[in-house]
Amino acid sequence: MKKEYLFVFIAGLFLLAYVLEAVVNPLALNLATPYDYLSHALLARYPFTTTTILIRAVALFLAPVWLFSLLSGYHSLKGVIFLVVAGLAQLYAIQEIATGAQVIPLEWSLSLSLAGLALLLPAALQILLGLAHKTVRKLTSKHMIEVTNG
Repeated sequence: MKKEYLFVFIAGLFLLAYVLEAVVNPLALNLATPYDYLSHALLARYPFTTTTILIRAVALFLAPVWLFSLLSGYHSLKGVIFLVVAGLAQLYAIQEIATGAQVIPLEWSLSLSLAGLALLLPAALQILLGLAHKTVRKLTSKHMIEVTNG
């Protein structure tokens, strides 16, 4: 898929989530953590809001993945940045819900938390890819030294 199409898809997801959120009332729940919303009872009770949260979480997940796809190489660095962003998203969502700060709506906090969880996968993949590239580079350079000395 061309990168421009992915950008338009991400923007469309954000727009769709915005339109869907305009139709429903904001959630008024007291959750201890963002993960408490993942109970079957709440998911079944608020299916439309859950759909909006999931659509926004997919967009929030795809945005940094798309951004880093514009840069070639630096796999380990990308993985570490994904890991840091995922951790910060989790910490922010937990603090936002625990303190009831309401800086961003609850639905955004839940989406941010889900996107942060999903970002752990590309973080692990990028770190593994970086290690693989480094290993291949070292093995290739050792082989080249043996060939030139041999």
